[in-house]
Amino acid sequence: MEKVIGVNELRPKLGKYLDEAEKGETFVISSRSKLKGVLLGYSKYRELKELTEKAKRLEVSLLVNKFRDRASKAGLTEADVEEEIEKTRNS
Repeated sequence: MEKVIGVNELRPKLGKYLDEAEKGETFVISSRSKLKGVLLGYSKYRELKELTEKAKRLEVSLLVNKFRDRASKAGLTEADVEEEIEKTRNS
């Protein structure tokens, strides 16, 4: 469970909060009663970044598969599609 901390509380104790974040704690940072950011450990950040990249690759894969299915139903081969892509690139 994340904890909400004010920026004024964070400033003088940043080292302490960084240590806690690296141990797995997550802090939501507020300023003037508005949520402004998140402090989390570097390992958690890397994990989130990797998950984001996997999600992007999955989305592209799903779009390509959908396109392949539509092209197949239209009677187009992958060679036909590649040829059209090359024509478009060269024009």
